[in-house]
Amino acid sequence: MARAPSRPENSLAEALARSRASLAAPDSQANAVHAQLQQALQDTEDAEHARDAANLARMKLQGQLHALQRALATVVPEVKDSADAQVDALQRIDWLATHGRPNPEAAAAARAAELLAPIPNRTVLEEVIAGKRQFTKEQLEFTISEAMVLSGWEMTPLELMEKGEAWLARQVLKHPGNAA
Repeated sequence: MARAPSRPENSLAEALARSRASLAAPDSQANAVHAQLQQALQDTEDAEHARDAANLARMKLQGQLHALQRALATVVPEVKDSADAQVDALQRIDWLATHGRPNPEAAAAARAAELLAPIPNRTVLEEVIAGKRQFTKEQLEFTISEAMVLSGWEMTPLELMEKGEAWLARQVLKHPGNAA
């Protein structure tokens, strides 16, 4: 007895061949979704870097404001602290304008305190470069963060620390507007 060819086997073979062909062929929709995902990941990373840079700039401004307020408080101890540091600072400036020069010892103390502020000023950076001093722990942390932003996050904190404090200070000092 002759056996008739089985139709389901042929359709199964054809379906398997079509499935293999579709898996082997690039899927333009999958490629488009993959490209969108990659772009979204890049956009997220860019946004995180921008956020970190903005946070660092905010911290820097806050540090500068606090250093100025502390310097005024040291130079003009006649104006007592209140709950509003901005009002205190304006009263101290007014006191200086009406009473003349502050106490020289107080001014020297203010300059000395400024050297220990968490955000290193130009004097601190220049002294670190010259090898006359090292950063405080807080100054080193801030300077590493600043260098990370300036380098576009191309280096890790460890890689930056390996460059040395003088190198870090030079990086911050050579970018206008970055030295406190």
